[in-house]
Amino acid sequence: MNTESEKQFPWVSFGLLLVAYASLGWLLASPDLTSPAWLASACYQTFDLARGTLSATVQPRSICRLIVKENLFGAALAFAWIIVASIAFRSPLTSFSRFIVRWFKSDTVAFLSLCVIAGMLTLILFWLKLFLHITTILASEALARIDLQTLGFSTAQAFWILVILSSMGLGLGWVMRLAI
Repeated sequence: MNTESEKQFPWVSFGLLLVAYASLGWLLASPDLTSPAWLASACYQTFDLARGTLSATVQPRSICRLIVKENLFGAALAFAWIIVASIAFRSPLTSFSRFIVRWFKSDTVAFLSLCVIAGMLTLILFWLKLFLHITTILASEALARIDLQTLGFSTAQAFWILVILSSMGLGLGWVMRLAI
């Protein structure tokens, strides 16, 4: 029997977080996702510069093809996003309020910020599909963080739980897409 003092494990919020990151992993592993042309040329240039230090068994073209075709660069960016989002949700309200107060003290900075926000809104509309994934992730991560806080987890524990769940979801979506 459940009493009011017992706290339920947040299955729903954790499930939503896994599904949100799995859908991002699915999107990033999609063959329809366009690969940036600059990434392939930058990869080839990097291997050309390091040609003398590489062993004979390393094939730079196949490594670059793997990085670009399988979108490993996108996976690295997504994992960096997981870390940044989990850090941001350690203490979201105090960090955000300190940032806003410090940032908007000057009228010039406020004006430039509005210009940057307008540019970001243009990018959001241009890449609406990706933005919807990011919004879903932020909402599910906020819900999971609130549930963890309600259960009494420390900020460090909540951080690691969010990182592990998010990474599992991203990997799950990526593997499911590659398996099909």
